[in-house]
Amino acid sequence: MNSVQVCCGEFIRIILFVLNFIFWAAGGVILGVGIYVKVSVDQLSKIDVSHDTLQTSALFLIVLGCVVFVVGLLGCCGSLTQNRCMLLLYFTLVTLIFLGEIALAIAVYANKNSVTTSI
Repeated sequence: MNSVQVCCGEFIRIILFVLNFIFWAAGGVILGVGIYVKVSVDQLSKIDVSHDTLQTSALFLIVLGCVVFVVGLLGCCGSLTQNRCMLLLYFTLVTLIFLGEIALAIAVYANKNSVTTSI
């Protein structure tokens, strides 16, 4: 391998690490906000939102935070250690999330009348 390939490989590995570190930190923040909302629902009674909506939002944030946290951690550690298993699991999870987003977009487009009325 020549020096350009080595340099580009290292650069891509560092970029992957930095981006996944940012996602990992964002997942931790989302998880923390979800836990805060779940714990302090009674203190948030001044907000003009129902108790059930706050509970549901808190659980959604906790689940979303956990998923982002785990995926970011796998990408971060996988790129840092060049562990093939972690990188394959990271790629699989990112692919599944992407396919889920496409399926959700198709479902929303197919049911756009009921979605717009419920919003």
